[in-house]
Amino acid sequence: MPDDSTMDVTTSDVTTAAAAAVPEPEHRQRNEALAFAIGAAGWLVPGLGHALQKMWGRAIGCFLTVGVLVFLGVGMRGNLFSSDGGDAFGMLGYVADLGTGSFYFAARALETQGSDVAHAEGDYGTRFLAAAGVLNLLAALHAYEAARGRKA
Repeated sequence: MPDDSTMDVTTSDVTTAAAAAVPEPEHRQRNEALAFAIGAAGWLVPGLGHALQKMWGRAIGCFLTVGVLVFLGVGMRGNLFSSDGGDAFGMLGYVADLGTGSFYFAARALETQGSDVAHAEGDYGTRFLAAAGVLNLLAALHAYEAARGRKA
């Protein structure tokens, strides 16, 4: 009969402990860097992160949705926030607008007359621009997670 002071170690315990002690492989670090690059590309050009992974339907849907929302928002003379916002809501608006990636800079260039939030149309345009940015940030996050191999 075995003594209670001895420990019964199984093979699975040994392999689990050995796996925990081994540093992360180099290919896993490269995959993480590639996933980050895909996520950044998806932020910069809406849908590009999905297109790089050959998710054509999501790529086209994201590009068209974000593009139409930005086009409508600028057409309605919505407010494009800048980085010199004086309060927390101004900074949140800037982050949301900047979420559209390259479309933010295109919208900034197209906004020649300035915003008109005194009317309901301009206020809705501001909301469309913010919604486009948040949607693109979520799509870029999805592209990043899909590139990491997480179930999408």
